[in-house]
Amino acid sequence: MNTDTSTTGTIAAAEAEGFYRKAVKLQKFLIPIAQELNISLFHQQTDYSKSHLKIISIVLTELEPLCLDQKVLELPISYRAMHTNIKWTIKKISELIESGLISEAEDLTEFQLVPFLIEWKEDTYFWLLLYPDKKKMEHYYKYEFIPNHRNTYENRGEKYLVSILIPVYNKLEYTKKCLESLYRNTDLSKNSCELILLNDGSTDGTEDYFRELGVRKVLTLKENVKAMIFSLMFRVSEGKYAVFVNNDTILTSLWLDNLLTCIQSDPDIISVAPSTPNTSNRQGMVADFTPENAEETAKKHNTPCPYLWEERCRLMPVIALYDVDKVNTIGFADRYFYTMEFWDDDFSLRARRAGYKQILCKDTWCYHFGSVSGREYQLKNRTLQNGRILFMQKHGVDPWGNNFCYDPYLLNHLETTFKDQPVDVPILGIDPGYGADVIQLKTLLKRLGKNISFSFAISDPRLKDDIKPLKGVTSVSESVLDLHSHIPEGSYQYIIIGRELSVYPNFAELLKECASRLRTGGVLAFYVNNPYSLVVKKELEEERLLNGKHSVTLIPVTEPISILEGFGIKTRLNAILEPNPPAELNKNRTEHLNRYLIIAEKPE
Repeated sequence: MNTDTSTTGTIAAAEAEGFYRKAVKLQKFLIPIAQELNISLFHQQTDYSKSHLKIISIVLTELEPLCLDQKVLELPISYRAMHTNIKWTIKKISELIESGLISEAEDLTEFQLVPFLIEWKEDTYFWLLLYPDKKKMEHYYKYEFIPNHRNTYENRGEKYLVSILIPVYNKLEYTKKCLESLYRNTDLSKNSCELILLNDGSTDGTEDYFRELGVRKVLTLKENVKAMIFSLMFRVSEGKYAVFVNNDTILTSLWLDNLLTCIQSDPDIISVAPSTPNTSNRQGMVADFTPENAEETAKKHNTPCPYLWEERCRLMPVIALYDVDKVNTIGFADRYFYTMEFWDDDFSLRARRAGYKQILCKDTWCYHFGSVSGREYQLKNRTLQNGRILFMQKHGVDPWGNNFCYDPYLLNHLETTFKDQPVDVPILGIDPGYGADVIQLKTLLKRLGKNISFSFAISDPRLKDDIKPLKGVTSVSESVLDLHSHIPEGSYQYIIIGRELSVYPNFAELLKECASRLRTGGVLAFYVNNPYSLVVKKELEEERLLNGKHSVTLIPVTEPISILEGFGIKTRLNAILEPNPPAELNKNRTEHLNRYLIIAEKPE
C-alpha cells in the first residue's frame, strides 16, 4: 500500500475507497497472524514468534501512510491512535521475548494485541467504508454489528464467574479509591472473579500504578481511543458475567453478591445496576450518602431484598453487571457514539427491543463522585448534545423523549388509588413511549402483591418494540388520528395515556373509548395542557405556536372532565405551575398554570 500523501494529505477521491478496502484487508490479515503468534508463544517457539512479529511490523509500516489521509484526520476514527497503540504493543512484546518473559508476552498478545487489531479493523471498516451511507449502515446494523462484536471465548464462565472491567483516563486519586474499595468489599475468590484494567492514554502515573498491582489483564493504550474502550474490555472478558465499574466510584459491602443475586433471579434480565448518587435516571438515593460515610452506611443497608428491585427501560451504567451470553445476542457498545454519550441509551434501547429486562437494585448502594474523568471534556465539546443527535440519527427517536424516565408526580398521585385495588390488575398503556411510567406502576403494584398484565395502544410504530419486556398485547395505529379505534379488547383497572391529551385531534373519542373500558374502581390518568398558559400566549404573540405544524389542538380543561363525568366517572384536577411564573399572579386568570394532571376514577 504505497500511497504518497505527503503533498496533498489525502488520497484522490476516485481511488479512496479502493485504498480503504485494501487497508481493511491488510488489517484483517493481521488478526490470524497475531493469533498464531499467541500459539507460538504458548509453545515457547520464540523463533516463530519473532517471525510473526516481523510480519506484523511490515504490514503496520504499509498501513502507516493512511494516518495522514484527510478523511482519517476529519472523522472521529481512532485509526492513528490505534496504529500508535499497536506499534507500541509490538515493541513491548518483542522486549518481553528478548527478556525471556514468554508468559507475559503471551498475555500481552492475547489480551491486548489481538483485540487491538480486531477493533482497529472494525473501526476502519465502519468509518471509512460505511459511514455516512445510510443504506450501508442499516445493512451493517442488521447483519454485521452483532457477530462482529461478540465475545468469542468458548469456555466463558469456566474459569471465572465474573469479569470486573475498570477503564481509566487519568484521575489517579479516584482510581486508587475505587480499587482500594474493590479489594476491601469484594471476595474475589468466592465468586471466582478476574480483574481487567484499561489505561486509556493516562499521563498521571496510572500506568506505573497498574504495574505495581500485578494484575494479569491490563490493557495499555498510549493514545486515547474514547468509546472503543468498552468493546476492547468486553472482548477479553472470560466471565459468565461482566461488570463495568467507573473509576470514580466507591464499591461497598456485598455489592457484587447482591447484583449477582438479582441478575440470576430471572432469565430475561440482561443487566443490573446499584443505586449511586450523582447519577441521572433517578438512580440515586434519598439518604445522606457521602464518600466519607458510604462504606459504613452501605454495610447496614446492603441486604439482598427483591422488594427493592426496580425494572427500568434504561440504565445508566456507572456500575453495571451484564449477562455476557445475552449481550452477545445484541452487541455491546456501538462505536458510532464516539462522544462517549448515549452509547448506554443505545444499548438499553436494543436490550428492551430484544425483550430483555434491566433492573435497578435499590437494595445496593455504592458511591459515585460524578463524571470526574469526563466532565471537562463533556462541557468543552458539547458531547451530550452531539451524542443525543447521533442517537436520533441512528434510531429516529429522541433518547430524552418518549417517557424515557418515570414521572414521580404522576406516580405519587396514582399511589393514592392503590388501597382498594383487586389482586388482578390489568393495565392499558396508551402511547407509553419507552415505558418508564407503566414499568414503575408495575413495580409499585407488585410490591403490594398485585398480579399485573398489560395491553398497549401505540400511535408511533417506531416504538412498538420498546415495551417488549412487559409482554403485553400491543395494537398499533399508524397515527394519532384513529388511535381510539385501536384499543385492545378487554377492560382495565388502570389506563395511562402517556402523551399529553392535545396531541390527539380526536381526543374526545379517545376519552370515550377509555371510559367505556374502565372497570369499576378503575383509574384513568392523563395530562392536558392549559390553553391559556403564559407559554401559549407568548408563542401566539411571537407567532411560534404552530412551530412547523399546520394546526394545534387547544383543550379547555372543562371539556375532558365533562366527557368523563358523562360516563359517571369522578375526576380530580391537579394544576401544575409554569416553570417560571411571574412575580405577581393574576388571581382571576389561570395563565400561571402550565398544565393539569387529571386522575379519573370509576366509582364502585
